[in-house]
Amino acid sequence: MRKFIIAGMAVAMLAIIPAAASADVQRCEAPITSTTMATFTALQPKDTEHPFVNVWKHDYTVEVASDGSFTGTGIVTDNGGAVAWNETITGSSDSDSISFKTVPTGAATGGATFRVTNAAFNTEVDVDDENTWQFNDIQMKISPLVFSSTTTDGLNHGQYVKAEGGGSVAAKSRRNAEELHAGRPVVSRAQRRSSGRPRPGSRRALAHARRAASEPHARTDPDQGRL
Repeated sequence: MRKFIIAGMAVAMLAIIPAAASADVQRCEAPITSTTMATFTALQPKDTEHPFVNVWKHDYTVEVASDGSFTGTGIVTDNGGAVAWNETITGSSDSDSISFKTVPTGAATGGATFRVTNAAFNTEVDVDDENTWQFNDIQMKISPLVFSSTTTDGLNHGQYVKAEGGGSVAAKSRRNAEELHAGRPVVSRAQRRSSGRPRPGSRRALAHARRAASEPHARTDPDQGRL
């Protein structure tokens, strides 16, 4: 009878092992955070209104969150040549329009604060300078965002591998990152084989536990002999 009790306890422990292994690494159906780098350009008539021939060229590099909001920096050049001033920028964008506010930094020749709201792309729009420019009204033509790369931190294993284009290299890279995040040392397959220890939670580890549960556990009772 005690053999059956011990075997039953071992089988019950098998149900706990996968849950404990998966609890070490956070798994989620959606990204915790996802950001994408992007660039775009805004052209501004230089010291005049409307003609976009002689322009201040604003080139922005921004980090875009999953909700479309972004923050970043920009440089303003004289027709793409010498840098006139730098800017910080915050805003949001969707597939049809963009809103943002810029603030000049390190201005060598002036600069101003610019704000646009729900501006259509590649279309002349009026710009609110918030009373920081008194010489003429300001217009801009703003290009759509061009996305360059995505930060995949916070994705679960499957999402990460998919975002990286799939394959064993991406899968191995993600597994190693998860092991380190959980506070476990990264052990190579060769090291596991040489030590004879299966990877926790692997099919080999589960099979090993099942074999241990099915084997008779002999004990000797001083009064009753072998159990």
